[in-house]
Parts: sequence; structure tokens; C-alpha cells
Amino acid sequence: MAALGAFAFLVALALTGGRGGPGLAPFMPKGLMTMPLEDVREVEVESGFQRLRFVRAAEGWRINEAAAATAVATELDTALTLLRNAGPERVLSETEVQATDAAQFGLDPPRARVTVRGRGTKSFAIAFGATNVLGLSHFAKVEGNGEIALLPGYVAAAWERVGKAP
Repeated sequence: MAALGAFAFLVALALTGGRGGPGLAPFMPKGLMTMPLEDVREVEVESGFQRLRFVRAAEGWRINEAAAATAVATELDTALTLLRNAGPERVLSETEVQATDAAQFGLDPPRARVTVRGRGTKSFAIAFGATNVLGLSHFAKVEGNGEIALLPGYVAAAWERVGKAP
């Protein structure tokens, strides 16, 4: 009898394509950048003394008016995807930021600054600062917002690689 019940369950599972129920919500991006990736037209990355400008053209990304190497274009697409999809581990409110020593965030000056421009007048700018005490996350501040986010280290690392593009 139990074998028949198990067989019926497997048949139902096979015919319906899976089990329904809670916990099966579709993926929703949780990153700080809400602009859809397909809307991104231009990206500026400032890191140290280097400033790179990427423009999306019909043939792909161009960097400082020259065609970007495939590896650089892939790094840029990855960094943009992470900025949109990877949510902050924690967000410090304006009150929390004002109650602490701002120098610990390493945002004045930032290690890197990224400006993303989309269709029309859409834009998004973020500054990456120091790592947290454990060295696993980076402080980041979205332009026009008094909060400071703690982003996973791999997000900042992706933008550091883009900023070192040839």
C-alpha cells in the first residue's frame, strides 16, 4: 500500500513539473541599483587616478572611445549584474552614520566611484569605501542617500577589476 502511495506521488510530481507551495518565489533582484541592465547605456569608473568611460554601442562596450576587449566587457557586465542583484548585508541609517566616526567607512575619498547612466535621464552613482573589520564586506554609499550599505566583498572586487581595465 505504501509503495502504491509513493508511486502515485512520483507520478503526480512528474506530471505537474514539481511541487508547489511556499518558498518557491521567483528571483527578485535585491541590489542597490534598480535600473534594468538592458537600460544601461554608459558607465564611468573612477579609481585612484584612473577614470574609465564605457559606452554601450551596437557592437558591444566601448572603453574610452575604443572597442573594449571581450574579457573587459564580460567583467563590466558581471559587475553591473552584481550591483543590481546582490543586496546589501546591512544598511546603516543616517542616524547610525552620524553617530559614528565617518572616517572608518573610507568614503572620503572613496576607493572607487561608479556612475551608471541609462536611457533618458536615469542615473545611479555609488562610492565604494573601506572593508569592514573582518575584511569580507565593503562600505558603499549611493549618491543622494545618507545611508551607508555594507556590500558583499565580491561586488566591490568586481568593480575594482573593471577599474583596472587596460
